[in-house]
Amino acid sequence: MPPACHLSLARFWLWALLILPGVSTAQPNYDYTCQLGETTRLIEVAYLVPEQTVPCEVRYQKNDEPGLVLWRANNQTGFCENKAQKLIREHEALGFTCHSDNRPDNLPEFGRF
Repeated sequence: MPPACHLSLARFWLWALLILPGVSTAQPNYDYTCQLGETTRLIEVAYLVPEQTVPCEVRYQKNDEPGLVLWRANNQTGFCENKAQKLIREHEALGFTCHSDNRPDNLPEFGRF
């Protein structure tokens, strides 16, 4: 193969490695809405890299106030999901009713963190 073909092929693979990951579907963020009377809390698990569960964040919002990031994980799979579930249980113990319309079925196991 002529050297120009090697260079073109190398450029193609470099382009594919840089561009194609952005085309993939992201791990979907999901959230819970917790309600107690007129008080609303939003608990969200946000995935920051496509098709990966880490890095992630647990975001929390009270009523219409600005949201906060309560926890982050860079490499501990299940950490954010576990922290979110613990926060949801705490809210339910206080009398909130929490539900999610978009929670995935294939979440990492809970209880390790």
